[in-house]
Amino acid sequence: MKTLLTEKSIRDIIAQGGRSVVIDDNTIVTPAAKDVIKYEGLEVIDGCAPAPAPVATCSASVPNPVGTVSASVPEAAPAAAPAGEALSTEMIYAALKKMTEQGLLNGFFDNMAPAAAAPYTAENANGFKLVRGGGIKMEVLELENPADNGKVQYQELIGADVDSAMNAGFMTVDQCTFNWDVEPQEIYYVVEGNMTVTVDGVPHTAYPGDCLFIQKGSKVVFSSGNTRAKVFYCTY
Repeated sequence: MKTLLTEKSIRDIIAQGGRSVVIDDNTIVTPAAKDVIKYEGLEVIDGCAPAPAPVATCSASVPNPVGTVSASVPEAAPAAAPAGEALSTEMIYAALKKMTEQGLLNGFFDNMAPAAAAPYTAENANGFKLVRGGGIKMEVLELENPADNGKVQYQELIGADVDSAMNAGFMTVDQCTFNWDVEPQEIYYVVEGNMTVTVDGVPHTAYPGDCLFIQKGSKVVFSSGNTRAKVFYCTY
């Protein structure tokens, strides 16, 4: 069963003192959650990373409704490999982890590869942000049904990067129907196509120029029918 990692989940992790999150193939990360992870500089661990003996191969975790928090666990310094013996994966991982914690790798990988192009053009000054609409690069939103991946895309424009209490951006839904758990309050303005939201078994279809409001805690179904819907969204 897929788990949903939201902005609130990430902030709960930070409040508990966590500085890393474990994300695997069964985790869906919302756009707002990704923003907070990036803005707060949290470490993202892919699945259960190995660690050197005698520490268990998986970090201790704190139960969370929608994610897993990696707790800080004392670990032994990586032992030197005996002469003539190749370094193991565990020893290499432990050495790189220790160097990262000490800041010895800061900027190292940035110099090895060109920086990724920005997803959009923005101008900032004194807390003001202007996002240029042309050339916005959309990202794929991972859904519960892997066959639908790629049909729903988004781009967060306003969020934790400007210390905003709300998040806003664009989302496209290309002939797709999917379930959605509403963590914060959400507003959608339909720009193109049709967007049907089913709440408590009752479908409500919005057309270009229409606005939708969904209360937090709702479990809804989104569907663009046979259209490619484009919406501007805002969550709070």
